[in-house]
Formats: sequence, structure tokens, C-alpha cells
Amino acid sequence: MKNRYLKGAHLSERKVRELIKLFSEDLTATQIANITGISRITVNAYFKLIRTHIAKFCEERNPFQFTNGTAIYLASENGGIASNGDAAKKSFYGIFKNDETIYTDKIANIDSEWMYDWLKGKTEGERDIVEKHRLHMYNGIADFNSIRLYRTNDSVSGVIRGKSNIDEIDLFWGMLKSRLIKFRGLNSGTLHLHVKETEFRYNYRENDLFELLMEILHKRPLHYSKAVR
Repeated sequence: MKNRYLKGAHLSERKVRELIKLFSEDLTATQIANITGISRITVNAYFKLIRTHIAKFCEERNPFQFTNGTAIYLASENGGIASNGDAAKKSFYGIFKNDETIYTDKIANIDSEWMYDWLKGKTEGERDIVEKHRLHMYNGIADFNSIRLYRTNDSVSGVIRGKSNIDEIDLFWGMLKSRLIKFRGLNSGTLHLHVKETEFRYNYRENDLFELLMEILHKRPLHYSKAVR
């Protein structure tokens, strides 16, 4: 069946547009399956492609994610293991605001025990580790093991950890936490995609998300996401 959004798709373009429209309205896979008559398995398969596309879209606009002009794209949580070898733990994510936009970074390959000590102020931390992982650049660091946001603020001497007044970082974190509740928690394999989806929804909350997704997919159809799954 000819479909400009996905090569080899078994759904018509009309059905795919309907699915994307309902996705943009933040309905669950079960709700969309009930409305459209598309199986939940198929809906979830499209969800993964759409979310992977969204993640790539966000990464390409992240000012920290470029090396020699090439975007560094992390499609899933499974790519890196912390230096303490604990692969079961979810990654930390750095959150920062730049030019009125919220960005998130997966903090990969960092020792979790050291990280907790640093976040709780038990150690000042080695400057080379702080700079290597850009910890001094973040306004907050999210710990998805305890579902907690640690606030970090720039200061003359380095980084001050602690609480701050409610701002956009807190508002974004509140939105992200509510989505974790909606999906009853997330496993490490899908966490990155949901973090990036929340980043996308937050930054473009004043836009028509359906029209924006259509614009993105016209430039880069869904089948391009298969290469980075």
C-alpha cells in the first residue's frame, strides 16, 4: 500500500494521519486502538517510530549534541553502562534552559555512587569529571531511579546544589513526572524516548503539534527512524 509516511506500511495514509493526530493529542495506545480499530500492537509500533523521530528532532536542536557538525543521537538507554557496572539502573539526565528552550541530556557512563555523593554535596567532585559530563552546565539533574530532580545552579566557585524557586525547569519536571505516572513508570529501554517526547511537547506546547509533526514527517518520513532503532 502506497504511503508517503512509511514505506511498506499496511495502513493507509489516512489511517496514519489519524493515528498521528490522536498521538499529538496525547492519547494512549489503548485509547487510539479503540478509536481507530488499529491493533494496539500496531499502534505501539508506530508510537516507537514517531517517538524515535521526535528524539532525533530534539537532539539535532540541542546545542550540546554536536561534535564536528555531526549530531550525537542516542536512540535508547541500552547503549552505555555506568562505570560501576550497574546496568540495571536508569540513567541520570541533565536538564538546562537555553534561549527560552528546555533541553535534556542523558548523562552516560558515570559512576552512580559518585554522582549521588556529588548531588548531595558530600563531595565537591573532581573538576575533570564535572567538566567531562558538563555537570556545571545543567540547571537540574533528574534521577529516574528515585524519580527526583536535583537542582544545580552556576556560581562563581563552581556549582551549588540545592533548592531554588519554581521556574521552567520545575514546570518541565512536573510535566515529565506526570507522564511517568500516566505510563506507570518506564523501563530503561524506553526512558530516553519518553524524556525526549516530553521535551518536545513542553517546548512546542503553544504550537499545533499535529501540524508540526506533519511538517517534520514530510521532510523525513517515518521509515527513516527504522535505521536508528
